Amino acid sequence: MVSIRAVVAATFVVLGARAVGADTTNADDFIAHQVATRTFEGDLRQVFHWGFPRRHVESLGHISYRAPDFLAIVLTNPAPELVLVRGDDLYIKRDKKAPATYKLEVRNGKPVQNVQFLLSFFQNGCTNFAALFDASVTRTPETCTVTLAPKHPLQMLPLRSVENVIALPSMDVRSMRIGLLMNGYITYEFRNPRRNQPLDASIFEVPKP
Repeated sequence: MVSIRAVVAATFVVLGARAVGADTTNADDFIAHQVATRTFEGDLRQVFHWGFPRRHVESLGHISYRAPDFLAIVLTNPAPELVLVRGDDLYIKRDKKAPATYKLEVRNGKPVQNVQFLLSFFQNGCTNFAALFDASVTRTPETCTVTLAPKHPLQMLPLRSVENVIALPSMDVRSMRIGLLMNGYITYEFRNPRRNQPLDASIFEVPKP
């Protein structure tokens, strides 16, 4: 099973972005923006807090995407971890352990691996998973803040809510806060986004055992 730290990050970046569709003024523009994204990379700051057992970890890393279906999340500090998607194959490697491998599938309308949400975010604004969440949107001249709630909360535990801030007019996700059970949460900040720039192919190489 993929860890909450690595996977929920990959999962809910996409969900916040999809929720822009609740604001019809921006929905079509956002989807078109994502469809036109051939590559994306940015720096990642992650804060993981769990109430019981108590745990609080801050991590730094990097995220990269190449159309149509390559995705890499690399955490480097305080502990190395890699989440890599290549088509239908998912690889998870932590520290010096051998990589674990999984297959990406959709069953009963839901993805088997949460990282599929993030991949769909870059591909088409996550329109293929829209039915799973209700969304509310507030706006300022510079940002769009999206709050997501699962339509069927028990099916989405431990997730309780997702709040994302999306920059306007760039449509890039700036930050997100994921609410979990027992006052737990995960926050993410995305810095230095670079879109449709060349990427080194080695980023998406399968990790060695």
